[in-house]
Amino acid sequence: MVSSKLKLAIAVAGGLILGSIIMAMAYPYLYPDSQVSRSPAEREVLFWYDPMKPDTKFDKPGKSPFMDMDLVPKYRDEADASEDAEGVRINPVLLQNLGLKTEKSHKGHLQYRQRLPANIGFNDHQFAIVQARSDGFVERVYPLTLGDKVQAGTPLIDITIPEWVEAQSEYLLLSATGGTAGELKGILERLRLAGMPQEDIQRLRKERVIQTHFTLKAPITGVITAFDLRNGMNIAKDNVVAQIQGIDPVWVTAAVPESLAALLNDAAQLSLSIPAYPDEDFVIQQWSLLPGADPATRTLQIRIPINNRQQRLKPGMNAYLNLHLQGPEQVLIPAPAIIDTGQQQRVITVNSQGRFVPKTIKLVRESESQAAVEGLAEGESVVVNGLFLIDSEANINGALERLQTPENLTDDSLRTEHSGH
Repeated sequence: MVSSKLKLAIAVAGGLILGSIIMAMAYPYLYPDSQVSRSPAEREVLFWYDPMKPDTKFDKPGKSPFMDMDLVPKYRDEADASEDAEGVRINPVLLQNLGLKTEKSHKGHLQYRQRLPANIGFNDHQFAIVQARSDGFVERVYPLTLGDKVQAGTPLIDITIPEWVEAQSEYLLLSATGGTAGELKGILERLRLAGMPQEDIQRLRKERVIQTHFTLKAPITGVITAFDLRNGMNIAKDNVVAQIQGIDPVWVTAAVPESLAALLNDAAQLSLSIPAYPDEDFVIQQWSLLPGADPATRTLQIRIPINNRQQRLKPGMNAYLNLHLQGPEQVLIPAPAIIDTGQQQRVITVNSQGRFVPKTIKLVRESESQAAVEGLAEGESVVVNGLFLIDSEANINGALERLQTPENLTDDSLRTEHSGH
């Protein structure tokens, strides 16, 4: 009886000892990130580094040549653990102290809002040049000058044109002597082509009286932009009597960065603000993007006609064009989440095991603290702040080196890697 109890006690004790040995041997494999079982003196040091400049490695401890701080050891077991799993793991206490923030990537439209300086100018579609088209002299110049507004039909000058007087005499003589309708019509057409006003031609047909003085009038409503005649002056057929430009509507023009050209579509929202009338909204019914680009400023010209029936908008006044544009649907992340090294752009993602994994991306556009990127799937978590610490840890643990594939390694990155050793 005693013998059987003794055997049972020995078996239980043996089982406990064997279990402890197995547990001790398996612990490093079950908990690869834990370093409790080994003291710093027992762990093999691969190199020392400055956490503020982790790409430079040192073969012995000491003070950092970059910052006033001690170099930190990197142990072999830490490197082995980082190689067995994707990304790196950061002490949760440290992450909590940093106030780490992550956000999920999502699909959406980037919003672009810009305020561009603009200018109010003449309407070049309403443009008229007044000429006599025959030699003569000026009898009277009406009291007008540059910048004056005129209505259509406003008298500009009274002139005498000998060629017109001679053609009228020929018309009346031919009409009295039985000229054919074709011959009479030919003379009237010659007067029209020579510049005689149409109302004077009609008066000749009705009243059959020779006219010697003629009044040239404004053909359109607008502003005089050229007018340089004096009483008694001779006038040649190619002299410009007046140049008139319309002001209803006026044209508002602005220079738009060519990078926004693709976003100026039917969904674009444009509004206009004019400092002279700060409390008034000016309706933009249509606009056009001119085909040419300025090679010096790399901008495109946008033209907007604005109704100006009350003529309060003056050519030369300042204005501001407010653009609200929307980009196509893309994967969006916060712009501060992007690390741009100059050679590549990357983000730090968080995988399902809570490890931080650097991932190469391509920045497409950025606006209002949001960035459209390629290389991320919708719903991936990206780190928004605390990037320096995590990026440094990824660099130390080799996660960034594993991120560099043969096709995206450059000569510059290879030189940087070798110079760190």
